[in-house]
Amino acid sequence: MHKNVNIYVFSGTGNTLLVANKISETFNKNSYNSTVHKMESVKPQDINLNSTIGIGFTTAFWNTFPFVRTWIDSLPDGNGAETFLFTTMGDSSCAMIAHIAKILEKKNYKIIGAKGFIMPNNFLLVLNDAKNIARIEKNLLKAEEYAKGIINGNGYIKKTNIFSSLAFCISSFVTTKIWKTKLAKKIMKFKVDTKKCNGCGTCATLCPTENIEIKDIPQFKDKCIFCLRCASYCPQQALSNKILLKTYRAVNLKDMLWKK
Repeated sequence: MHKNVNIYVFSGTGNTLLVANKISETFNKNSYNSTVHKMESVKPQDINLNSTIGIGFTTAFWNTFPFVRTWIDSLPDGNGAETFLFTTMGDSSCAMIAHIAKILEKKNYKIIGAKGFIMPNNFLLVLNDAKNIARIEKNLLKAEEYAKGIINGNGYIKKTNIFSSLAFCISSFVTTKIWKTKLAKKIMKFKVDTKKCNGCGTCATLCPTENIEIKDIPQFKDKCIFCLRCASYCPQQALSNKILLKTYRAVNLKDMLWKK
């Protein structure tokens, strides 16, 4: 394993960022030089192949967001770069991480770990604060164990099966095709409570696809991937849509706005 570790992470409401930071912290405590980068701030062709690479992302419908799939599909030839993967989910990912690992193996990345972590649900069935904290603490310990396993050369690698292959095939169609349809975007589109919104622009700053433009109040374009950052971190709680019942955030706004 290379002494320099670069972790590229996409996190919607903070769960994946928490895991990424714990993994990075564990590497640094064991004399490695680890840095966490925002996936949306790094072009795929600019990743550092002369280091151990970590790629972390959120699970969405047994897959991941279209933005993440496009980023991964656009990565250059890995030339044997050691790479570990991790994802966070509210329940099950149907071994999605193993299928992403296969995609990267075809690009000549050497997979040394691929694991999912069950963190608090950020969409439906959002738990109460006490249960969320307990689940976070439990899985951050698992993230630390995962990082130590990678260091010791025995990083856990999730395996595929027939059911997960079928689920990944269906979910890939949904997330790369149906997700982009006008009907899906109409269902997911956010509305602004003009009585609450003060035009602060936090939602636009956080949006990974630059889908929001501030004109007194937020104006939404057609590139939303439903990562929930805007609604979850709106200081005025002024954003909602037809299917978002309750918001959740794993970290505070300052942490979500980190620059690296």
